[in-house]
Amino acid sequence: MQTLAQDVDVNPARSFSLNSLLLVTAQPVLHRLASYGALPRQMIQIISRASVRLQDSDMLISQTPHSYERSEEIRQPSVALAHQEHAMAESMLELIRQEGLAPHYKSFMQTFARILFSLFLTPGQYDRACACLDSGNNLHFLMSDGGEPTLSSWRTVAQPEGDGFKLHIDKVWGMHANLDGMAIVVARTLGAYFPSAYLVWPEQYATLKRTACGAPFLDDVVQLGNVKGTVQVAQGDRLQAGGSAVLNKYLATVRPLLVRALMAHVEWLATQDRVELTAEERIALGFITAAARAETQSGRYDNEDVHRVLALKFASNELLLHLVSRGAVRGFSDQRDLLAFTKMEGSSYRCYHELRASMRVSKAGLLPGFTGAAAR
Repeated sequence: MQTLAQDVDVNPARSFSLNSLLLVTAQPVLHRLASYGALPRQMIQIISRASVRLQDSDMLISQTPHSYERSEEIRQPSVALAHQEHAMAESMLELIRQEGLAPHYKSFMQTFARILFSLFLTPGQYDRACACLDSGNNLHFLMSDGGEPTLSSWRTVAQPEGDGFKLHIDKVWGMHANLDGMAIVVARTLGAYFPSAYLVWPEQYATLKRTACGAPFLDDVVQLGNVKGTVQVAQGDRLQAGGSAVLNKYLATVRPLLVRALMAHVEWLATQDRVELTAEERIALGFITAAARAETQSGRYDNEDVHRVLALKFASNELLLHLVSRGAVRGFSDQRDLLAFTKMEGSSYRCYHELRASMRVSKAGLLPGFTGAAAR
């Protein structure tokens, strides 16, 4: 992974010398972002405050002043991610920077779909799915569940039946999910530790109950929808390429492109005087953009990329939240849009939870500046 040259060299301990809790809780995020280069001062401040804000009861009760370090991971060979859709994505990112996200959102999401197809579908699934898109069908990626956030509480369940699965679906907040089309539905399978994904074809999707959910976003371009019902899917409709961690691989592939699109959209909003950026905010935005570009252009997927990309999405979320909360975004609709994108493809809490779980308390001891008496 290439590193990024940065003019801003900041010592986090100097920025928060009296607030060491900010430093220790931010380490799981800052550690991953540091692989892209020296972090700008404001980026460190935003991430540190966010990490404190996101402490839930379990996190806070177990929190100590000890430094974190990476947990030992089973290293797996990296996988090539070369696919022709990247060139199309690059051209669209430039259009978003010039014209905003709204007029290019649908085509950009179609590019996401084809990236997914090219990497994680079998040849037979790929041909049929592309034919669906080419004939004008929408693709709905249905992840958010009508049950609780934890997988064990999901209401969407794939139950083996015959030579396939009975798919009980209860999904919420899917983009354009109220419209006809095909879907990739992420479901719980009894006894499995990872969710599985299934292709639901247009004729099956048409039988499901679909309702619009809330007011649309992004100049009325994005409408959310909820989906309920049961369909029978074949064994061959299950996504199997990529193994049990296929969803992590997919998200690690598309998240950096989404982050780049969001940063380009903020740049465009600034040219329209709809967002006011300070010099430090521009530097933070530039860091995120450059880091996401390095990730998308690496051409490889590695299990550590999952964590780097989670940190990138976290940084993007928190910069958008910072801009809205300090009043830098002028219009209500733009404020609502930017906050909505902090929930898409990984909320800050979910990103932070996974990043923290990937670290362990260092055996080396306390953060610099802590004494044994202070620790007691």
